[in-house]
Amino acid sequence: MNDAMQAEAASIHRVEFTATAGEYFRIWIVNLALTIVTLGIYSPWAKVRRKRYFYSHTAIDGDSFDYRGNPIAILKGRLIALAMVGTMWAMNHFSPILVFVTLFAAIFIVPWLIVRSFAFNAHNSAFRNIRFHFRGTYGRALKLFVGYGLLTIVTLGLGWFWLKTRMTEFIVRSHQYGTTSFDIPDLKKSYFRIYGHMIGLGLLLGLMVAALNAGLMSGGITPNFAFQLVLTAVIYVGYLFIFAYVRAGIFNATWNQATLGDLRFVSGVRPWPLFVIYLTNVVAILVTLGLATPWAMVRAMRYRADNLVIHAESGLKEFFAAESASVGAAGEEVGEMLDFDFSL
Repeated sequence: MNDAMQAEAASIHRVEFTATAGEYFRIWIVNLALTIVTLGIYSPWAKVRRKRYFYSHTAIDGDSFDYRGNPIAILKGRLIALAMVGTMWAMNHFSPILVFVTLFAAIFIVPWLIVRSFAFNAHNSAFRNIRFHFRGTYGRALKLFVGYGLLTIVTLGLGWFWLKTRMTEFIVRSHQYGTTSFDIPDLKKSYFRIYGHMIGLGLLLGLMVAALNAGLMSGGITPNFAFQLVLTAVIYVGYLFIFAYVRAGIFNATWNQATLGDLRFVSGVRPWPLFVIYLTNVVAILVTLGLATPWAMVRAMRYRADNLVIHAESGLKEFFAAESASVGAAGEEVGEMLDFDFSL
């Protein structure tokens, strides 16, 4: 191996995911039981336990991530969100005409909730004792949400693809690790290609089902209940494949174009293996009445992690050392209004 190949190999770092279904099952079942017994009050503590477990078992170059969220802050956010939802429900229940008022209010509230949730999660996520940050502003989120939301309505739903694309760009570019910002180019071309394939696959599946039904009816055959049941299962499996195709494509398109300083990422998630994972996960969850959920979550997360690598041309240790020095010089910033969280 020549020097160039050795240098390239040394610059590649894989994401390691070491969580196991057995370990997570014990956390999951306790979380579920306590959440039910406490009528949901324990759910913030359940969220923190879950995230701390997954963060601590996700590592790069031997170092794992750290989640520092406070359950009380999450509980505050959920109580506020519950009060907001309850108020909107009461307004709509006692005066149906107020539904338009609540919908109008939601246009301004949802972007704020999005920004708050990402800010809280980023501020409480750390790697090598350096926090992440989210610098996205409410004004920018509101502009995207209103502008592309109206486009979605005018185009009968097609504008959602623009909204999803621009919101992803906004979210990625608004994140920082220490003092270094993530960046990503215009995603429209790669995202729209994936969404175009999604629409094509959906139409193809619909045409196949329609043609099959038309063929049976033209032959004088009346589909019975068993046939309709099988056909419905086939349709759901077909749409699950389309879902896996889109998830794999979006995951790859996002990570393969994102950068963090001189770090770049390479994702090789493939639609077919992801579809098999999703399909077997669904079957296992149904057969076990939900008890296989931890196993399903762990294997899906492991597949994504196993297919994500980081390229550090100047060296990963050098990057983190420089970032640690920059953060030490600038001081750790305490985010404004980070004492409550709305995310699930």
